Amino acid sequence: MTVLAPHLVSSVAAIGRIVRASSLALLVLCEPLVGLVCVAISVLGVLASLVFESSAAGPTFPCLRMIGLSLSFVAVLALYSCVVALLLDKDH
Repeated sequence: MTVLAPHLVSSVAAIGRIVRASSLALLVLCEPLVGLVCVAISVLGVLASLVFESSAAGPTFPCLRMIGLSLSFVAVLALYSCVVALLLDKDH
């Protein structure tokens, strides 16, 4: 087992680097689309919430809840960027 241990460790490390590089490539390729969708949903959700609140379309429209939900897509985009930055980290 002691003879195989260095080879096993290097094989597992190589497989980990391959998985990390392929995941990073997929995330980087999808980043423009994810950014566009998250920002669009956030902006349009806030605008729609303000329009519905000011138009008095319904007596119990949850305006603050909808604005909070819309702004949570900005947090999703920030989390996505953090994951990409974590995978880009050379020391990891």
